[in-house]
Amino acid sequence: MLMCGMREFRTRPIRWEVVMKSKRVLRRAILVRLYDHLQDAYGVEWPRESFVGGQLSLREIDALLSFKSDPRIDVLRGALERLEEGTFGRCIACKNEIDQDLLEVDPAMRLCEQCERLYSHMRAFTQQSTPPSQLI
Repeated sequence: MLMCGMREFRTRPIRWEVVMKSKRVLRRAILVRLYDHLQDAYGVEWPRESFVGGQLSLREIDALLSFKSDPRIDVLRGALERLEEGTFGRCIACKNEIDQDLLEVDPAMRLCEQCERLYSHMRAFTQQSTPPSQLI
């Protein structure tokens, strides 16, 4: 129980089994996306359930992916790292939480909606600006 001014707030204990279950669910969702990408892009034929079922460690996944140089693989691998570190679901720019709906669409999201909008405007601006060599 916490006291804040004259009001009492009851704190609920963290239910770690729920946290761990959601971590497993998130890890599986990321691994499913990674497996589907490997199958679509490279025709990889690993047994699906052994890949997405959680039997592989990050080190084993790295060994399987070491032969590929692919930006999408790197993004999904980064999502797995953030999940293991405990920073998954937090914007890498502002550290705020990323909307759950966005993470359901793409579990590899690294930026919140506001930062994504800001960075997309910045990218558009830098692509439209005239290079200094053409200003002369």
